[in-house]
Amino acid sequence: MKVGQLYNVDSFKDMGGLVGETLKKVKFADAYNGTVLERNLTAVDPTVFEKKYPDLTFFNTGISADNTGGAAKRIQSLRLLDNGEFRTAGDETTNKGKISISGEDNDILVHQKEAFAEWTKSDVETAALQNFSLTGKLMSAIDKQYKREIDAAGLTGIQGNKGLLNNTVFGTSAASGAIGTLTPQEMYDEICALIIDQHNAVSNTQEYMSDMVIMPVNVLNVLQKTMLNTAGSHMTVLSALKANFPGVTFMASFRAATGGVASASATCAIKASDETMKFRLPTPLEIGEIFPLGSFHWKVDARYRCAGLDILEATAGRLLTGL
Repeated sequence: MKVGQLYNVDSFKDMGGLVGETLKKVKFADAYNGTVLERNLTAVDPTVFEKKYPDLTFFNTGISADNTGGAAKRIQSLRLLDNGEFRTAGDETTNKGKISISGEDNDILVHQKEAFAEWTKSDVETAALQNFSLTGKLMSAIDKQYKREIDAAGLTGIQGNKGLLNNTVFGTSAASGAIGTLTPQEMYDEICALIIDQHNAVSNTQEYMSDMVIMPVNVLNVLQKTMLNTAGSHMTVLSALKANFPGVTFMASFRAATGGVASASATCAIKASDETMKFRLPTPLEIGEIFPLGSFHWKVDARYRCAGLDILEATAGRLLTGL
């Protein structure tokens, strides 16, 4: 996801200047980029995130954020479909095939989330004595919680809008048993079948073939330590999967342990692209104006508006429950 899709950068720039002006004698050396993404948040280039967060798996899926919608309460997505066929030519004009275009649409609700931060004159003065940016620390706290909520919205949904792990759009199958009860070969077969079933469903269409599998942390750890064949082989189950599916990335999320339907574990094979799914974020994180609560006390509001995951192609993902 691009920084500009996740943050209203101008609002952070305004706050960086305003907090510095809260006390005329206190100046902060941070540029507004430091306010938005201080060193303790993430390392970035001007376009995309570079540092990976192991506990924020959704940020690493490659699903792009879409800021379409603004203040709208609903977002409608539209996909065009080609219909019709050619028929064997004959004398009758009615025997000709008809080619047409139809559309599929989908509506999802947008939810507004709000929070605030506050500080006192003493807080500002103490921060200045310790030579760190108060705005940076405040933004760090807001940013961390914002990322956690975006990760949750993408994987398990937001207020009724489902996510990758618990939607009813993808095809679903149940594992033959929990990971701890399976033999190494059965572990391999479960993940292999998940990928192959998804590939079969899209007839190996490259644009829709899953290239990522997200699973519970404990499942990934077991696959990583378990030898596929103890009779002389040094390949783990995970190594075998990577070798046989070189185009697939295997990832883990703590949310997958109980994030599926009915709080069951969920393992998900997906193809993340603009043609298959988008994350609807009409209003990226925005910082409001600073206003006084008293002579030595200030407050600032933060908000974002999110509709969550919008699945455009149902066959672009498949779920395995109970592993």
